[in-house]
This record gives sequence, C-alpha cells and structure tokens, in this order.
Amino acid sequence: MKKLKLFSLVPLSMAGAALAQVASTGAGPVTSSNVTLFGVVDAAVAYGHSDLANNTRLVSGANTASRIGFRGVEDLGNGLGAGFWLEAGVNADDGTGSASNTNNTPTGSGSCTVSNAAPLNPANPVTCTTSAAGSQGLSFNRRSTVSLLSGFGELRVGRDYVSTFRNRDQLDPFTTNGVGANLADALKIAGVTGTRASNMIGYFLPPNLGGFFGEAQYYIGENASNSPNHSDGSGYQGRLGWTNGPWGLAGAYGRTRYATTATLGDITSWNVGGHVTFADLTLTAGWYEDKVNEIVPVKAKGYLVGAMYPFGPHQFKASFSSYDTDEPTNPTARKLALGYVYNMSKRTAAYLTYAHLDNHGSSAVGLNGSVASPGKNSDGFDIGLKHSF
Repeated sequence: MKKLKLFSLVPLSMAGAALAQVASTGAGPVTSSNVTLFGVVDAAVAYGHSDLANNTRLVSGANTASRIGFRGVEDLGNGLGAGFWLEAGVNADDGTGSASNTNNTPTGSGSCTVSNAAPLNPANPVTCTTSAAGSQGLSFNRRSTVSLLSGFGELRVGRDYVSTFRNRDQLDPFTTNGVGANLADALKIAGVTGTRASNMIGYFLPPNLGGFFGEAQYYIGENASNSPNHSDGSGYQGRLGWTNGPWGLAGAYGRTRYATTATLGDITSWNVGGHVTFADLTLTAGWYEDKVNEIVPVKAKGYLVGAMYPFGPHQFKASFSSYDTDEPTNPTARKLALGYVYNMSKRTAAYLTYAHLDNHGSSAVGLNGSVASPGKNSDGFDIGLKHSF
C-alpha cells in the first residue's frame, strides 16, 4: 500500500439522519491508496412503558449503531483498485461484541437477525437459535468484504447488507435504530438474511450513470450437496434506483431458500420507496412486503412515512410506520416516533427520541423491553450521546 492514513470518518458524524436514496458504493476509478480507521460509540438510557411491565436500561446504538472498523483501497493503476472493509458491532453499554452468522440459517453459529414475530403474534413466532451477545468476542459481523473497483463498478465478496435492507434503512429518518425504528424493520419476518448475509458475491453499478444505481447479490448456505436441506441459506437479492437532485426512487427484491416446515420455508421480500426534498425538509415513504412459505404461509406488509428537517446544529425527525401479518388474529402494530438531535460538533451529538405504539389484534409489542398484553399500547424514549471518529 502506497501510504497509510488514519483520520476521522466525517460522514459517520451525521449518521442517524435519513440518507434518502443513494447507491451503496461510490466506487469508480481508483486514483489513490489509503487505509481508514473509523467508528461510532453511541449509548443511551432507554425507557419503555406498557401495561404489564416497564423497563429502564442502558442500551447501545439508539441513534447510530456502535461499531469499529477498518477500510481501505489500493491503486492498482489504470483506474483499477482493490478494497477491503472490516466492520465490527460493539455494544457500548457493556463493552461486548456482536455475533455473526456463518451460513445464513437459523442454526448457523452466532446470533441471528430475526423477526420480533413472537410479540407481533405470540401464537406463531418465527424465531431462531441465538447465542448471548458478546459471548463470541469481537467479530466483524456488520461487514467483512474484499472488492475490485473500476469505472465499470464494484465486485464485492464477503458479508454485507442485503439489498432489501438498504431500502428500509435509507428511507427511515431513524435509520432503523432505537425506539423510533421503522416497524417494517424492527418486526420483520424476513429471518436471518433480513439485514445481512454471509458468503455473498455482489456487483454494484458505477456512479456515473445519470443518477441510476443498482446492485445484484448472490449468497451461499454452504451445505453439502448430499445434505437433506442443501439449499438452506442460499439466495439472491437485487436493487435498482434513480436519484437526481431532490428526488429519488428505488425498489428491491430478495429470496432466501429453506426447507418447508411448520415455522420456516422460502422467504421472499420486496419493497419500494422514494424521497423528495423541499428546501431543507426531506420527506420519505416506503412500502414493504415479506412472506415466509412455511406449511401455512405467512405474509406481512408494512409502510413508512417520514420527515427530517435540519436547522443549524438542530435536527428534527418524525415517522409513522405500520407492520402486520395476514394470520387469523390480525396482529398489527403502528408507531409514531418523534426525534431531536443536537450536533455539538461534526463528530458529537446528543439526542432524544419518543415513540408511541398501538397494538391491534394479537400483537403484543412492548417498546424498549417493556411487556405488553395483546392489543395494549406502549410508549418509550431514548436519551443518549454518540461520538464518531
């Protein structure tokens, strides 16, 4: 590598704001070599209130997920470059790391990104086996990739976000973090690959296509061909969008294969969303659908409308989201979230988020660890501090 640079990752200092819709990479011709150390430490006091039990706790990442990472590129000449990205989740409240998943299946080692379908519908939870957070030590669970970059785009290999998650995350004023997070993400039934997938090969379009951006991903469960469920954990995702000035629109689709059982089967997800900015006010909206093709298939749908308004060092955020499944008990959750962020500097911010959630049918979602009865409401707030470096 030609030179080594360690410096603040300034864009992360503003994380927690809606990103609108952007390409997942700025890859293009590489003209320099560097290595970057970056991270976020975010901790908050989180309180939840429901009819059965309240909860007060210290949590990590209520505004921006706490992490530490290393990334870099090397100029290979003629606009060609090689890159890497290693990013580990950190629980700032207790100093532990976050677990990963090895083969995109519910029984894969480490923790799973799973739905909260149990509180959404206690009669038919969609869950997976998890290990205690931090029991595996620090792991690069958030992203672990190596890339080839050029004017023709980026080839990326390793563990990364899936395409359908990016559409949920980039349109959410609360970036799917904390008590204000989009319910279509917080309660998703999309299972282990609802946020990230391991063993992935991805291609990303270059950034010079007149505002068009896109990506295609294929990931592997790595099961032997003679195993009973050899396709489990394998799947594909894709995303295509356009953004120009104040407008943007993107759609994504994904499928992960699993053997059909009473609580699991092929999982398909699709979503679409857009944003528009008037002066400094950004408005976002998204529609989301997930389906688990178990013996009796379960389909879920949700939506989000959001707004973000910066004013000097101040930032105001609001969203309304909903998520429900088509099961006979009609479990439905709807949430209003309001947030305020005060940017003390480019790297440090204090924040306050309040949310009110309405449960309907058999839904029993409690905010911030509180316990709710089916059909009862819940309230919660986060008050915290984050620092980026």
